Amino acid sequence: MASSNTLVPAAGRYKQGVPALDLFIERGTDRVPQDQRFHVIEAGAVIGGFRALRTAQRLYQERLAALNFAPAPVDVVSTEEQLRRENLERDLLRSASYWAESYRHGAGGGKLRHR
Repeated sequence: MASSNTLVPAAGRYKQGVPALDLFIERGTDRVPQDQRFHVIEAGAVIGGFRALRTAQRLYQERLAALNFAPAPVDVVSTEEQLRRENLERDLLRSASYWAESYRHGAGGGKLRHR
C-alpha cells in the first residue's frame, strides 16, 4: 500500500523536466514504454528506467549537474511596478465589462425595435 504522503499516484502519468535540455523523467507518456516505471530521457533517448521516483531523480540530478544547467534569473519587480500593473489590468477588465454589459451598445435599437 502506498503511503499517504506520496507525491506520485500509484499508476498514471508523470512528467518532470527541463525542455531546454530535453531532459525529462516520464512515466505513462507516449515517449516511454508502458511498464509503470519512471524513465529518464535525455535528447530523446531513454537512459534509465526505475521503479522508484527517487532513484530516477538521482540520475536526473546527475545528468542535470553534468550539463551545467542553471535556470535563468527571475526578474524582480518592485512593489510599485507590480501595483501599477495590477491597476492597469483592473481598469482594462472594468472597461471590457462595461462595454460587454452596456444596454446602449447591445443589439441595436431604433424606431422599429419594439414592434
